[in-house]
Amino acid sequence: MASPASSVAGAGETALTVVLVGNPNVGKSSLFTALAGVPTRVGNYPGVTVERKVGRFTHGGRAIDLVDLPGVYGLVPRSPDEQAAVDALAGRVPGMAPPDCAVVVADATNLERNLYLASQVLGLGVPVVVALTQSDVATAEGITIDHALLAARLGCPVVPVVAPTRHGIPALASAIVAAAAGPAPSPPGGLEALASTAGPEHSPAAREAIARYAWIERQLVGVVTRRPPAGAAATRRIDELLTHPLSGTLAFVLAMLAMFSSIYWLAAPLMDGIEAGVAALGGAVRGLLPEGPIASLLVDGILAGAGSVVVFVPQIALLFAFVALLESSGYLARAAFLMDRLLAGVGLSGRSFIPLLSSFACAIPGIMATRSIENRRDRLLTIMLAPLMSCSARLPVYLLFCGAFVPDRAVGLPFIRLPALVLLGLYALGVVVAAAVAWLLTQTVLGRSRQPFVMELPRWRWPLPGVVLRRVAEAAGSFLHNAGTLIMAVSVVIWALTTYPRDEAAIDAEVAARRGALERRIAAGGEPAAPAAELARLDTPAGLAAARRGAAQRQSFLGRAGRLVEPLVRPLGWDWRIGCAVLASFPAREVVLGTLGVLYDLGDGDDAEGGLAARLHAATWDDTGRPVFTLPVALSIMVFFALCAQCASTLVVIGRETGSAVWPVVSFLSMTLLAWVAAWLTFTVASGLVGG
Repeated sequence: MASPASSVAGAGETALTVVLVGNPNVGKSSLFTALAGVPTRVGNYPGVTVERKVGRFTHGGRAIDLVDLPGVYGLVPRSPDEQAAVDALAGRVPGMAPPDCAVVVADATNLERNLYLASQVLGLGVPVVVALTQSDVATAEGITIDHALLAARLGCPVVPVVAPTRHGIPALASAIVAAAAGPAPSPPGGLEALASTAGPEHSPAAREAIARYAWIERQLVGVVTRRPPAGAAATRRIDELLTHPLSGTLAFVLAMLAMFSSIYWLAAPLMDGIEAGVAALGGAVRGLLPEGPIASLLVDGILAGAGSVVVFVPQIALLFAFVALLESSGYLARAAFLMDRLLAGVGLSGRSFIPLLSSFACAIPGIMATRSIENRRDRLLTIMLAPLMSCSARLPVYLLFCGAFVPDRAVGLPFIRLPALVLLGLYALGVVVAAAVAWLLTQTVLGRSRQPFVMELPRWRWPLPGVVLRRVAEAAGSFLHNAGTLIMAVSVVIWALTTYPRDEAAIDAEVAARRGALERRIAAGGEPAAPAAELARLDTPAGLAAARRGAAQRQSFLGRAGRLVEPLVRPLGWDWRIGCAVLASFPAREVVLGTLGVLYDLGDGDDAEGGLAARLHAATWDDTGRPVFTLPVALSIMVFFALCAQCASTLVVIGRETGSAVWPVVSFLSMTLLAWVAAWLTFTVASGLVGG
């Protein structure tokens, strides 16, 4: 039985080098994991940015290095992904041994199309094994394949597998070892004669395709039999409904609305429990330690920063659970069909959809997925648009401000809540702005270059619980990892910058000056109610402590920086502390919550008890005492984060994928300016409608 294993070959033998090659979306990655397990080594092919994933396992005492090649449709390279795959198959990759065996991964439900690539690999002079994935789906759909007959005709082993359940994996590993020890199969015969049947009007590439598909048709005679699967007519009607421009779009909007609505009401009890637990832990720690810098660091820095982020784990887990369900069932491919029409309208190829869709989880894999786009112009445009998609790092920001400041009332139907609509609108905002930017660039700088896009809809199937749970665990684990490393580290730095330097005499002087200003306002008459209430609060221990904390913040390193940038953010309705949080979060958007948690936990005294939302509600302007956070301010913050380029890792990847330092700078400057203008418009319009 194949098993993940050691890094040494047995009995003095060198490890076999085996490559997995196949069309995109045929289950190649799942098969790689089933064979090699985890962990794997990930690196780039020399000279290009295409990733190479390598795993090692042993079978029958023989060590095997398994290399997962990028998904390709053929061996005529037209993109960086395809060139890397061709070079690896030909043994032209420095530092990588020529392959001892090539495993062609083919979808059993669409064998004719997948065997086109196999026909090319058979002519390379390398031992070949064909692994038929989706074998269980093929059986359920009434497709029967005579594997022995197909193997005899191809001249290489053919093994049916179901990677998620490991069915057929040991047999595949045995076939790999046996094939690597034997001769390479003969290349397909008679292709020249078949190509001669094509008319002279066809190009050489078209003539080759005609010849290969004619050869494949001959090999499959008597190999594949089909019977109409039960429910085929119903499935066809569902597809027609979900891919129709009107009904399909309506279904997509309703599905997204249901997803975002459920995120709120399903996660609320878990979030309340986590928030209460963090508050209780903070109280316990503060009770165990004497008042001083250590207690402040632990409670106000680490717990306040990381705790403000961890509370959103239930909602993030639910979001990825819904996405995994939609993806595993086959619905997202139907959504891709709809989006292809929209992309064509703004001058993009449908090939850009998958990278842009991936960017809703994280822009980095989305940008890397553009390697499969052949046209350089389309690839560059897709890279520049990917950061505008609302990634999962933006979700906690949306959830905080939607939940805290958007009224929780029904819109139309009882289960459709206004916060969910605002959340859906923020995701839509990135899509709409990306479409506008794409249209503008294709009309001016980049020009139009429409590329044909062919997409095959996968079969409907029930999502596998293990796959969904693994996707949720990966998303939640990644989020917690960030909370435990980057966000916690930044929270400690923010706490230090907000705490030091601390000049008690200067703090006393500022509080005294504030008291004097209030007394002069009261003596001047006019409207003394607000100054009198603030003066009375200064005379209480809690009010005096809050005033001293606020003065200490303003005199700290971060406070001074915040006051420097405050003129830039005041038009957006923000105070200096929001400006500080935004500055601190430029390396990673998630940091803004931890920073706000530190800033407002330190500065608002007894009115700021409770979770971060409660502390934000209690925050007031230093000069007027009016609330800092209102609905227009919350909307302007969310719009800014929806459009800004606050992710250093994304900018690095843009530079690497474009091979230029210019495009990251262009992306950062243009998106930051766009975000500022959009946030200003949002605050101005919202203030006019609902009041500031």
